[in-house]
Amino acid sequence: MEFIYDPHYFLTSSPNIEENKKLREPQKNAYSKAFEHFVIDNKTSHAIIVLPTGVGKTGLMGLLPYGISKGRVLIITPQLVIKDNVVGSLDPEYPANFWLKYDVFTRIQELPNLIEYEGKETKDEWLELTNIVVVNVQKLQERLANSLMNRLPSNFFDLIIIDEAHHSTALTWVEVLRHFNNAKVIKLTGTPYRTDKKKIFGDITYEYKLSAAMAHGYVKSLEKFFYIPDKLYLTLDDDSLKQYTVEQILQMGIRDQDWVSRTVAYSPECSEKVIVESVKLLENKLSNQNTVPHKIIAVACSIKHAEQIKELYEKHGYKSAIIHSRLSKDDKEKALSDIENHRVNVVINVAMLGEGYDHPYLSIAAIFRPFRSQLPYAQFIGRILRALPDKEVTRVSDSIAQIICHKELNLDDLWEYYKKEIQESETIKYLASLNLDNEEDDSYVDKKGKPKDTSYGIATEEGIGKLIGDTYLTTKIIEQRKREEEEELEKLKAIQQILNIPIEEARKVIAQSKGISSTIRRPDLFIKRKRTGIDSRIKEDIVPSLLDQFSLDKESTDLSSCRIFKGKYFWIPINYKNNGAFLAVYINTVLKDMIGAKRQDWVTSDWDLAEKKLDEIEEYLIKVLEEFTGQA
Repeated sequence: MEFIYDPHYFLTSSPNIEENKKLREPQKNAYSKAFEHFVIDNKTSHAIIVLPTGVGKTGLMGLLPYGISKGRVLIITPQLVIKDNVVGSLDPEYPANFWLKYDVFTRIQELPNLIEYEGKETKDEWLELTNIVVVNVQKLQERLANSLMNRLPSNFFDLIIIDEAHHSTALTWVEVLRHFNNAKVIKLTGTPYRTDKKKIFGDITYEYKLSAAMAHGYVKSLEKFFYIPDKLYLTLDDDSLKQYTVEQILQMGIRDQDWVSRTVAYSPECSEKVIVESVKLLENKLSNQNTVPHKIIAVACSIKHAEQIKELYEKHGYKSAIIHSRLSKDDKEKALSDIENHRVNVVINVAMLGEGYDHPYLSIAAIFRPFRSQLPYAQFIGRILRALPDKEVTRVSDSIAQIICHKELNLDDLWEYYKKEIQESETIKYLASLNLDNEEDDSYVDKKGKPKDTSYGIATEEGIGKLIGDTYLTTKIIEQRKREEEEELEKLKAIQQILNIPIEEARKVIAQSKGISSTIRRPDLFIKRKRTGIDSRIKEDIVPSLLDQFSLDKESTDLSSCRIFKGKYFWIPINYKNNGAFLAVYINTVLKDMIGAKRQDWVTSDWDLAEKKLDEIEEYLIKVLEEFTGQA
């Protein structure tokens, strides 16, 4: 078969993007903003797109070159798991590739040429004939003879797309951008901050918040459970005669909180208690013959620690697979195959299944290691957020991910981010109905011949512990799940009374009666995108953020006494019912007043101006609300 290379392919193709109902709004909005950045505004700065896990980042990579790239495209991934995922999704030879599956194109002849760069195995001829090259960053190191930088001229690529761009400060990434220095650069990430907590270099052209993704069902909702022991005792230096409570350890200054959390992490006794509770959560998801193959994903401190966790899960009858960087290729492939084909119930991960691993049936995150920063914690939690395909969801609980950990792992602060996002997601759901115009480390393992590691001690428990859920979470989906559970309990009691049988027998009767659950289930466009973009920013970003920042209840009406409603906008609290609506309508009305015309009369330049004016309105509201809430 002869391959034909069209150097102008991305400029002459006609992909179905703007009116494509199969694409998600954040994908279309992100594409539109990148197009605006490079083509309409003719900017040369790096474009940063922030999308949470599960929203459709790989698909977005498949859209971004069209109309933007004047030549070849290089997609750089930070690790092999992500590279394999990108290649698999965008491979034109794969029947379910992104472009055909989502109706971006309808004929295979319309698809781009794509290759995976594999060093010396990749021939120069293949590079010349391709439109898209996907490469793992390790293959780009300048010291390697077969690095792309040593084989290709600096003008070979017109567009570079960097996935998981918070890694992009590493030397290899910098060398790549220095070599292909005339290429446009788009950076995709789940966070606008690098691994060293500094901002990523470039302009944020589009950011879609996790709260919006939850509100629109692009990712699962989320709840967290702490296991709290009845009594917990710690010992130092294997001296079992002296036991201390956590409070005594900290008050006496014997050890710090990090030592406590490491000790709990390495305690088989503490781990087993969390394992038992995680298994209960899984059994609840799988009850009544649920056909969805939900799984637990666990994270351990080290390979040795992971093996201990595996033994404990299998002791309780749950088949487990361990994934870590030291597995042979064959063992890794077998483990991944066992996961994909549902031959295991538990996946134990040691700094391996972080970014890029896509398995929507991972629904419970069991944490057995301390996290000290947001990024690795967020990457791990991201593994359970990916939503199930709609047609596979059989009950509300299928769309709720759960986190479980021991209270003394001290992860409360890292959970605060998710609490905030969940609260904002509820505000977004409410505002959606508002019409404004009438989204390994192995370092803890004892090495033979080395002194005993004293960075942790021994933890033992007494009594019966308890599981505490975060009562802050009151999303509609979780409330609906509670109603379903209450209804199920009423049915159980009725069956139990009628048949005079134990409650477990009643469960079996209901399950049998249900049987196996069956699975349910151009210019004008540019202006349209601008319009929806402004609406989304008001409803999904500015208002939820303000309500959260100033601890305002969206259902309350206390903002009616705020100074902004004392003058010409006095009518807003009279006509709308709560704080969320007050702010959204106020912002939209002020915006129209600043432009000096109704929305339907705005021209293209007015929409551009409106985006800038939104920044001014938001800054003003922050000052007003600081005064109103006494935070000034």
